[in-house]
Amino acid sequence: MFMGVIKTKEFRDVVHGYISVPAEWCTLFIDTPIFQRLKYVEQTSMRPLYPCARHDRFAHSLGVYHLAVSAFPRLARNTAPDALGGINLADYRPAFLAAALMHDCAHAPFSHTFEEHYNRHCRAERLLLSLVDEPFRNDFAHWQAQGKAPAEHEMFSAAIFLKHYSAKFQSLPGAGDPVLVARMITGCTHSLADDPRQQLEDCLIHLINGPAIDLDKLDYIVRDTASSGVNNVSIDVQRLLSAIEIVRGPRRLMAAFRKSALSVLENVLDGRNFLFRWIYSHHTVQYYDQVLRNAVARLDEILSPPDKPGAFLDAVFSEEVFTAPVPFGPFRVYLPCDYDILGALKFYVADIPEVRELLGRRPALIPLWKTQAEFEHIFRDASENRRTSVRARVEEILRPALGEGARCMVISVKPKVIEIENREVFVKLFDEPVAFEDLAKGWRQPTAEKQNVSFFYVFIPRERADRLRECVQLLRAAPV
Repeated sequence: MFMGVIKTKEFRDVVHGYISVPAEWCTLFIDTPIFQRLKYVEQTSMRPLYPCARHDRFAHSLGVYHLAVSAFPRLARNTAPDALGGINLADYRPAFLAAALMHDCAHAPFSHTFEEHYNRHCRAERLLLSLVDEPFRNDFAHWQAQGKAPAEHEMFSAAIFLKHYSAKFQSLPGAGDPVLVARMITGCTHSLADDPRQQLEDCLIHLINGPAIDLDKLDYIVRDTASSGVNNVSIDVQRLLSAIEIVRGPRRLMAAFRKSALSVLENVLDGRNFLFRWIYSHHTVQYYDQVLRNAVARLDEILSPPDKPGAFLDAVFSEEVFTAPVPFGPFRVYLPCDYDILGALKFYVADIPEVRELLGRRPALIPLWKTQAEFEHIFRDASENRRTSVRARVEEILRPALGEGARCMVISVKPKVIEIENREVFVKLFDEPVAFEDLAKGWRQPTAEKQNVSFFYVFIPRERADRLRECVQLLRAAPV
């Protein structure tokens, strides 16, 4: 039967080439103010280090959608029909693609720098739970009790999707339940999953937002690498996607990779760890991120009434600003993005010293050390308790070298250096799913860096640069 031609729109992407999106999806999702706002939200905070890394959440969202479009037919092709027990995998395609496209639809201005404000007073969590069904709420509580609550931007993006796009999504042929899209965005799997459909849904949820390797991570690893120009490992994305399938394990269905993708799985790990260790945790990136945080905190103090501290942040990071402009002080807040925050800061440049530092990109403070390796060398003999004690007393310890009242900055950093563990990723070997970590023991040594929870930078005034060595010695010799 002739089904007609599906009209599409083509987006030229620096990473994936041409990304084809049905025109209907552009009308329903992409060509809307909420989604278009993502063009003005930077993907990362790395531009102080790599000025050419100018890429945004809009392009990333299209990239994850493209990977989902590529992955789904391969998943269907590779999966044996009897593994699904008669479940039609195609029924889940609309939800899978919608979650990939909309997973960041409400990301905060400056991305992760300010996303915590979405959940001030648990607002994002309450909004999301008011829009989902009881099984979702029960599963959310279960995972939250185990310390696995979604990130703030994930909860808020899922809530904004349900509130503003549920009806649009359900207008698609065979769309299914929009709450499943919210599960995929937040990574909220079924806590029991004793039903084959729930097990299959959990597989798809983990492919969008999983604990180790998913399409979201896959896109940002290759995109951040390409945009920055950094020499990272090469990842054969198409080889990895062509190896995905659903297999039946001893107790449940699970997503697994064919053994042909083993080398790519290792490269994904190494590529992601490289970015977190050397780029996202770089002292320059961390410093300007903290300066921006300080500036916005001061802006909030200026604009919020004395009896309502945090009122400006509550307005900017609210549900209401995604619907209509909200008046606040001299501004009207609507679909806030990076430029709105920067414009508000420039308005108060005379009152907030950090603004000039942001605009001029000449740091007022310099780091005592520049890498985690240097930190570990300096504090190689210090226990975790001693490191914590030094971090809490930096100004006191450095007073003899810097003088009374000298400004210091301490920034705690936790690079998300990972190894695949806890049976998170499986490889199909001799028709059985085998945990990647078990296979990798023969050639791959897990890193110890993930155990370090006390890595921190210390910044001192630029004019005290001649005291740098003295400061390091004082910190190294400081008693508990």
